[in-house]
Amino acid sequence: MKTKTLLLSGLMLCTGMASAQVTIDIDAAKAGVRVSPHLYGIFFEDINHAADGGLYAELIRNRSFEDGPKYGAPADLQAWSTYAAAPSQLEARLIQPSKKVKLLNAAQGNALELVVDASAASPVCLVNEGYWGINAVQGRSYKLSFWLKGQYKGTIKATLCDAKGARVYAESEVSPYGMQEKQGYKLKNWQQYTATLTSNGNDPKAQFALVFDGKGTIDLDMVSLFPPTFKNRANGMRPDLASMLANLHPKFMRFPGGCFVEGQQSPDNAFRWERTIGPIEEREGHWNVNWGYRTTDGIGFHEYLQLAEDLGAKPLYVVNVGLWHGGLTPVDSLQPWIDECLNALEYANGDVTTKYGALRAKNGHPAPFNIEYLEIGNENNQPDPRQQSDRYYDRFKKFKDAVLAKYPGMHLIGNVVAWGDDNPKWGSGESVELLDEHYYRSPAWFADNFHKYDAYDRRGSKIYCGEYAVTQGFGDLGNQNAALGEAVFMMGMENNADIVEMASYAPIFVNENNVAWRPDMIRFNSAKAMGTPSYYVQRLMAENVGTRVLPVVQTDPYSPLLAKQGVTPDESRFGYATWDTQSSYQLLSMKQGDNLYTRDTPEDGWMLSGEWDVDGDVLKQTAHRQSCIYVSPKRIKGNSYELKVKARKDAGDEGFIVVFNYVDKDNYCWVNFGGWGNTQHGLEQVVNGSKMQTATCAGSVETDRWYDVTLRVEGDDVKAWLDDKLVFDAKLKADTSMGVFSSASLDEAMGEVILKVVNTTPENTTARVNLKNCVPMQARLIRLASEKGTDENSLDHPTRIYPVDEVITVDGDGLTLDVPANSLNIVRVK
Repeated sequence: MKTKTLLLSGLMLCTGMASAQVTIDIDAAKAGVRVSPHLYGIFFEDINHAADGGLYAELIRNRSFEDGPKYGAPADLQAWSTYAAAPSQLEARLIQPSKKVKLLNAAQGNALELVVDASAASPVCLVNEGYWGINAVQGRSYKLSFWLKGQYKGTIKATLCDAKGARVYAESEVSPYGMQEKQGYKLKNWQQYTATLTSNGNDPKAQFALVFDGKGTIDLDMVSLFPPTFKNRANGMRPDLASMLANLHPKFMRFPGGCFVEGQQSPDNAFRWERTIGPIEEREGHWNVNWGYRTTDGIGFHEYLQLAEDLGAKPLYVVNVGLWHGGLTPVDSLQPWIDECLNALEYANGDVTTKYGALRAKNGHPAPFNIEYLEIGNENNQPDPRQQSDRYYDRFKKFKDAVLAKYPGMHLIGNVVAWGDDNPKWGSGESVELLDEHYYRSPAWFADNFHKYDAYDRRGSKIYCGEYAVTQGFGDLGNQNAALGEAVFMMGMENNADIVEMASYAPIFVNENNVAWRPDMIRFNSAKAMGTPSYYVQRLMAENVGTRVLPVVQTDPYSPLLAKQGVTPDESRFGYATWDTQSSYQLLSMKQGDNLYTRDTPEDGWMLSGEWDVDGDVLKQTAHRQSCIYVSPKRIKGNSYELKVKARKDAGDEGFIVVFNYVDKDNYCWVNFGGWGNTQHGLEQVVNGSKMQTATCAGSVETDRWYDVTLRVEGDDVKAWLDDKLVFDAKLKADTSMGVFSSASLDEAMGEVILKVVNTTPENTTARVNLKNCVPMQARLIRLASEKGTDENSLDHPTRIYPVDEVITVDGDGLTLDVPANSLNIVRVK
């Protein structure tokens, strides 16, 4: 019986491993290509509150009273609240500039007017909750500043307190109001006030409050509270998060995005660098429409450059080419965007005699930052010009010519297809030094692509793998399976370091209170931070990269078992699914040989997720959630059958999905019509909980239209029709992510051979490592392992999966290495 072919194959593989030993032969005298000295870097984008409420250390949320509930809506008092007990009163309202109302400066659209009627016996409070709490730490000092004007008699105290206001952790009186005149103190012009607050307790959910005990009317703006920062920079970074970046030893830092570069709906939502420099009270901020919140631009162009310098990383700036989500500047009108790019480069690279070099010096950094790498556009070279990809090659040439005319040594990076293509190509005769490839895939895809770059044309452009991560089958926050798949792919990049010059994982950060994208390398809240297994893979690979590639010959006695795996089981079920969409389905028939099955009672199905309703013989999914699945109880016995289904998209972001080869929640296939924002069709497999794409093509579906879907399965061969059009004629893939993978390099400065071995299987094994043309003296092992591939770290258990070091024994011409299940093993042999 072969009911669960995949699972049985896995057992066969594990049984073979238990009695087999891998042999790894390395010849230290055959040093190959040089590894790029800046292979591994980082990519920062303001997503998931990665900047405000994250890496940017500012603790006050909505500090300049500009935030609103959504793009285009008026600002409100989010994160702010007032407290007053009778008979005292405190009125707070936003005010805008007018002939009578003068705001702090032209960058401000709002200020807060406070009408205070209080007393020493009954003070009133203006409270800010911060970004889901302010982390008060005993003994830590916080720097406060704010701007105000008005007429008021009384005192103002700044405090850190608990959420109920019952306990005060820090307090400082910030101004001696009422001391000059009996009538009170009158301030016609805006004035900045500062204070220091030192906490006497610990509370990750503390709040900030301004406490008033007098009477008057005050206009308030730009309330800012900073803890100590990374390298004590003014307007700087949160130390624990910045230190985690430093521990990655990045050779470059790509910024500011990502979709953040392009913006959405308006060019004002793009990153406009000149609006992000100078004193924070002169920065207007902008809506980060792509990721759903407003940003202060507190991390501006200058701070990005300063952070790169503090990390010892080369700055890699991504420039907008006149494209944003939903709009564009015509190619013949690009000069303002080109000028903006050149001005940014002058700010970073120009001497102090230039206009923008002088501005950089005024902002505290006389020496140039020296940008050497410039990416022209972000994901702007898709086949569909409507996907921010209008005439990309023409745009690229205009920017290239202008930049190289002024900065002939600049390393330029071009865009290729960023999604829906596993082998993107540069389609222009215009030369480009580096191409930015993006891959968000499954662990199996990354393992399958261990040899991806082996066959790349060495005469063409170099590769910058600017965004990559396991985004299918990663678990909840990011599991060990995902990290090991990425490790295998990174080993393949190292082996091809003559073509792959740079690489960066994406994205880095997520605030647990605002998750727009998963997984992410570093998860945090107001007080804690943790690295996923992927974070530790990135760190270990960067720490042990070597300088020259060494050839490895691996003898793998159980690898033939992988080739014998079948995919389609002999017994399975079928069903339906949606993804952020509401859809309807009707089974027409299921045919096996001469047997025709035409009845399917929806009530008898398994509603695994979603909200499914029955209307006669039509099944409807009405929730707007991802991965809503309904499975028929009908068993299909055999691996040859045909399904005919009617399907309709009723509403939502995507299309409709037909599920087949369903064994359990971790093993099934589906055909996704109108996926990826209704831009592509996809044939996908879920194997042992990890999803991988088998085939994709461009396509969409219409709303409120019934389609005929035909799915024919013949063993592992699958054909799918939409109405009368054949969309897929493909073969299902076996799970080739399970195995042992190895690579080696030479660290010439240290005189060490660096061996990397990844075991993606659930079984322990051993490896005999034979070293030729060198005499091993001692060896150190760094290992990242977990009992199960689905294991994860969390904020409460941040080191469940964590690197460990040990000294291991060498013998004669090599060593014998234990290779645990689900592990990355790095051996440095002196």
